[in-house]
Amino acid sequence: MPTSSLSPGTDSAYFGTGREDSSLRTIRRVSLKEEAVQRIRQAIDQRELKAGETVTELGLARKLGVAQPTIREALLELEFIGYVERTAPRKTRVTLLTRRSIDDIYLVRTRLEALVAELVAAQKAPQLQSCWEHLSEMEAAAKSGMCPEFFHADLEFHRALWRCSQNECAESALERIVPKLFAFGIIQHARPGFEKLVEICELHRRLLQVILEGDSEATRRLMELSMEKAWLDDVDLPGLS
Repeated sequence: MPTSSLSPGTDSAYFGTGREDSSLRTIRRVSLKEEAVQRIRQAIDQRELKAGETVTELGLARKLGVAQPTIREALLELEFIGYVERTAPRKTRVTLLTRRSIDDIYLVRTRLEALVAELVAAQKAPQLQSCWEHLSEMEAAAKSGMCPEFFHADLEFHRALWRCSQNECAESALERIVPKLFAFGIIQHARPGFEKLVEICELHRRLLQVILEGDSEATRRLMELSMEKAWLDDVDLPGLS
């Protein structure tokens, strides 16, 4: 994959190009669960629901005018993407992280992400197409200054890499701890500048290139560098205790 330099507001091969969507494209049918997920996400993004606030199936069902099973499915989806977390069998809250919890997560995440990257680099022909696609989404979001979309694409990049490792134990462990890091950045309205977003994209691009070269040691070091930078960014989020 080629590399190139970037500047804000310019069309570049780095970001890729595409035709504008037609206004006459097919109307997508949205299920009640999907609509509920979007409404709850919007409430969190707009801080109508704040970090750490408890939410209940019954309360959300009444506010949104849908059945509790629909809210139950929506909360499962929101938990998967990191927006809410279960604190007890029947208790759910908007994701809340402290400096201590972020440190604890990265202590584990750094080692597991490095292991995953090494496993992929050791493969004869790693299937990284999905990673490249999500990187392109990150680049497009960076160009447009759309931070929530950037964070979502970044998470999907890492998820694709976890799957590529073919190690279900590592993938499962990372799924339990990583999504909330990305969601919490959105919840706290993290807004990295264009240069920072480009730096992250370039680091991800270099990582894929080193993986394709089959250099496991260089891959591990680059992933550890990426995790160190992400760690520093996350502990600098506003509102941490």
